[in-house]
Amino acid sequence: MTLTPLLAFGSSGQQTRAVDPYPTDRIIVRYRDHAAARKSADAARLASRQVMDVALQRGLGARQLRTDGRGAQVWAVDRKMAYEEALALAQRISGANPEVEYAEPDLIMRPTLVPNDPLYAFQPNLSPSLPGINAPAAWDRARGAGVVVAVVDTGYRPHVDLAANLLGGYDFVTLPFWGGAVNPNDGDGRDGDARDPGDWCVSDPNRQTSSWHGTHVAGTIGALTNNGLGVAGVAHGARILPVRVLGMCGGYTSDIADGIQWAAGAPVAGVPDNTTPARVINLSLGGPGACNYTYANAIDSARLRGAVVVVAAGNSGTDAANSAPANCPGVVAVASLDASGARSWFSNHGPTVALAAPGENVLSTYNSGTTVPGSDTYDYSSGTSMAAPHVAGVAALMLSANPFLRVDAVTSLLRSTSRPFPAACMGCGIGIVDATAAVNAAVSYGAANPIAQSSFFVQQLYYDVLKRKPDTSGWNYHLGLLNACNGDPTCVASTRATIALDMLRSPESQSMYPELNPSSPNYDDAFLNHVYWKFLQRTREPDGVLFWYRYLLDTGDYRGVVNGLITSSEYRQRFGP
Repeated sequence: MTLTPLLAFGSSGQQTRAVDPYPTDRIIVRYRDHAAARKSADAARLASRQVMDVALQRGLGARQLRTDGRGAQVWAVDRKMAYEEALALAQRISGANPEVEYAEPDLIMRPTLVPNDPLYAFQPNLSPSLPGINAPAAWDRARGAGVVVAVVDTGYRPHVDLAANLLGGYDFVTLPFWGGAVNPNDGDGRDGDARDPGDWCVSDPNRQTSSWHGTHVAGTIGALTNNGLGVAGVAHGARILPVRVLGMCGGYTSDIADGIQWAAGAPVAGVPDNTTPARVINLSLGGPGACNYTYANAIDSARLRGAVVVVAAGNSGTDAANSAPANCPGVVAVASLDASGARSWFSNHGPTVALAAPGENVLSTYNSGTTVPGSDTYDYSSGTSMAAPHVAGVAALMLSANPFLRVDAVTSLLRSTSRPFPAACMGCGIGIVDATAAVNAAVSYGAANPIAQSSFFVQQLYYDVLKRKPDTSGWNYHLGLLNACNGDPTCVASTRATIALDMLRSPESQSMYPELNPSSPNYDDAFLNHVYWKFLQRTREPDGVLFWYRYLLDTGDYRGVVNGLITSSEYRQRFGP
């Protein structure tokens, strides 16, 4: 079964696009692992001919550019296509050859920025007062030492208040073909120089100046501190790994996905191995559309290698379920707050969002150049791009304080230690990130896996399914059910599965995800999508989902599916050994 990108995860939010993705001139095609096209040169040529013929039937020239880090082919066509046209082409390519696992548009992403010294006094975003992230007391216990944070963005400028914390990084922006919708602007393609030459976009009247976006984001995370100069970084003891994936006018999903994998230490064809893998990856970028296979696979790969993936929720002022990669499983999507602690007017929101952080008028490292690089400076910027690095920096502090934390232990502690909103913030996630509380919780977490504890299990269900902290009545009710088992393991396992299924089917859950109403069309498909996403924090794999489809067909036992996932070693290992 081949799913289109819009149906990949069965979420009603993802099936309804508030805004169409940007036009693109590339398509991603992946053949199944057993496909003949992977095994013989003749079959590969025939498969390529099929792709070119399908494109030609639609009046398009097509040429294969490269193979990406997930074993998929990246194809260029000779003109930009609107999203619907690119999606139709991908569907035709998939339909023409049953050996195609998936074909999808190579969507273009952009920085999630709203453009707008001792300078620490001008950084209320770091202060203990809400909506600040309460950083100073956290620095008494951890400053990020020993942790690498990847900034997957426009690259960097060697700013004097940042350069000492920078690692070499890599430039993943590929050279255009047939003109191309994105240009690397540095005269070459992929190489070891991740410096930002400027990302102004001549074809876009709203983006005529360079954003120096990666430098600003990197400074929020890792600007030098206590050096008598400029601004302070959240995790100023960490090392910043710049991964350039955005050039002039944005960046392709295929380049961004390769950058994500490489940042986490996964091999990418044609690129030297990353010898300094990141434990935290910041993605202050995005665009309209579903979380497609390319993003989902790259993020799964990064998480499996121990990287916490933090993503800006997006700046469309709409449901973040319509913004990739914020809508991907396993990421920490971050909304933006204004100075009062209310949701910023531009910030995306909704159940997809995990946390919020300051995102308006954030002061950080910058460059004075209008288009090409000028001199070092500092400047204010606004956007969910500015909110996300606060959370990435706090994650780095936590991992510095306790290097043994698993990815989902970090995300669970970020949620549990968050502070309540001082102003209206509907759809902003569980709370405001609190650096001091998060670091203290990381130190206390210990080496033991807490998922066997009923209190931790129930709390995590609320985070995973209802996207909020437990209310007192719900907390007491669910713990009472488990305590009534008196430690009997069979009773505990059965009761846990019942609680999880009831929570999935609750009116609150169905209000967020209408497709989880058992009477809705394609309920089984939606149910399996959600249990994989919520309990394993990833997309479903073909063999596993086929097993569970057959199980449901034979038994109709939805609780059995839930029990199978929440008793699996994969579920347990989310939180510890």
